[in-house]
Amino acid sequence: MIPKYQAQFARPLVDQLIAILQRDQQAALAIVNATRPASRALGPLVGFYKEASAVQNAPAIVVAAQQIAFDPQADIGLRAETVQMSGTLFVPGTDPEWLAEDTMDYVRAVDMVLTSAALSDFYLPLPIALSTAPSGTTTGLSATSHLLDLRVTQHRWSELTTRHGGATLRQAQIEFVVEMEEQ
Repeated sequence: MIPKYQAQFARPLVDQLIAILQRDQQAALAIVNATRPASRALGPLVGFYKEASAVQNAPAIVVAAQQIAFDPQADIGLRAETVQMSGTLFVPGTDPEWLAEDTMDYVRAVDMVLTSAALSDFYLPLPIALSTAPSGTTTGLSATSHLLDLRVTQHRWSELTTRHGGATLRQAQIEFVVEMEEQ
């Protein structure tokens, strides 16, 4: 079969987002930590996942594509897509007040990375530490893809939860959309 389109959809996009988060999180955390007490500096995210059930270590983030909507008015030779995505943070802590602060600051740091990344970075092979990328490098988006925009649309926080073993955890979600065209 000869496919009509060479579209890769969300799969390589998720890998690029994780690689960019891994690469840029320290710079964003340095900005956030400058506003926090030195004794309460946030450490880097230690877990990066594509599925929430896989979360073993925290603080962590799950990057997932939630939905892809196609533009029916687009040129017949293109797949014009709006990919609805989320980054769900898992933040552990013992003091509920500091856990609320920590979670809001991790959200701020991830938002900074997402909104500051150059769109050209999505086409580069980037180092990645992820079990589904055994080579340790992403492939970047295909040359037949055209990334148009990435916009954060919402931040949401969950209630505190207690995990097995008594650890307290708070989740927060950053929702964003990525607009792209693929041939």
